[in-house]
Amino acid sequence: MPNDANVIGRNVAWWRNQRGWSQSELVTRLQLLGDINMTRDKLANIEIQRCVATCKQIEFFAEVFGIKEQDLFPKKRHFVGKEDSIKLHDFTRQRRPSLASQK
Repeated sequence: MPNDANVIGRNVAWWRNQRGWSQSELVTRLQLLGDINMTRDKLANIEIQRCVATCKQIEFFAEVFGIKEQDLFPKKRHFVGKEDSIKLHDFTRQRRPSLASQK
């Protein structure tokens, strides 16, 4: 059963498929970006919404796909409670240095 807290899994799979990458290829590309503990099994569980991606994983997904972090989130999402909505708003609007520049 999908975890309601995982709102990016399907979009990660969509972006990966748009690039023509296998799960193993995406994992390799993520690992080349820097220190991320990602396996093909973890990626599969994120994509099928069995587990939640961490903030660091979301940053790496956005970097490897060349997109903004907010592009990983569904366009229309109704969150339960104001607190969750504020957290998502703040997270997607934070400016972070490029992961490649942190090596």
